[in-house]
Amino acid sequence: PPLTNTTVLPRHFGIVIFPHLTPLDMFGPMEALIGLTLAYGNHTGKMHMSILGADDAPTWASPPNAYAQFGMPLHPTITFDAYRGLAASNFAGGAKGAEKGPIDVLLVPGGGGTRGNMTREIAFVKEMYPAVQYMMSVCTGSTILARAGVLDNKRATTNKRAWDWATTFGKNVTYTTGRWVQDGNTWSSSGVSAGTDAMVAFIAHLYGEAPAQWVADNAEITRWTDASRDPFAERWGV
Repeated sequence: PPLTNTTVLPRHFGIVIFPHLTPLDMFGPMEALIGLTLAYGNHTGKMHMSILGADDAPTWASPPNAYAQFGMPLHPTITFDAYRGLAASNFAGGAKGAEKGPIDVLLVPGGGGTRGNMTREIAFVKEMYPAVQYMMSVCTGSTILARAGVLDNKRATTNKRAWDWATTFGKNVTYTTGRWVQDGNTWSSSGVSAGTDAMVAFIAHLYGEAPAQWVADNAEITRWTDASRDPFAERWGV
């Protein structure tokens, strides 16, 4: 189906990775974006993705406990500092990654690692927010956004099972029990699979309802359309 909006569309998507993130927080939204590029790459212009980490070392997508090797290593395509260098040069000079241009949409997944030392991730998100078109969180990734000040005086949601802890962050944040919440250019979503729901909704918001449905059908996703309803809020007593 044709795109509803063909004007100012994001071209460069970034995903922040860190130790002990939840894989589906990252790969669910990524799958929706891959479907978007498959169908509409010729219409939106070349799209790019960057995987950003605090350093070059691979990080494990796994639980932060004795079973920490039950997972997979994730490798960043660019470090925070390398991206900062590209931004400082205005993405000129032919340096690796410069051809992608600035990041338009930055997604921050959640997971057990968000309960650890997130100092570098928080600093990077805080620096990035004024420059991106949109910033998104999945699950307890909201706590990184909140600690970076991105959610101050905004509505947001987060993982319902981690609700009591995750909602302690931020200044004047109105946490709601929705499946996902959009407030201006920030999108926050509930636990794990909600990130995929939110990304399909984001595609509908920006590219059109029919393209979003095509992306969902292509991935055999039963599309969630009611942002305000999250059955897992009741399940976890929120």
